Amino acid sequence: MSNEEKYKLALFGVIRNSMVMPNLLLLGKSMEEINAVSVLTAKKVMEQFDYELLKKSYEEGKQVTE
Repeated sequence: MSNEEKYKLALFGVIRNSMVMPNLLLLGKSMEEINAVSVLTAKKVMEQFDYELLKKSYEEGKQVTE
């Protein structure tokens, strides 16, 4: 599995487990519905960033931790 795939799945997992699942479980939704909403939410998140600015911020944070 490539790092790109791992990052995509990590984003999906964080969104599903921390944002979508808790709310939809309370509404009695199935895991299939939860997963579908999580995929759509991850796609929306991916569209919202300025990736050049985000990369700069990531590199700055990475330097501090090394």
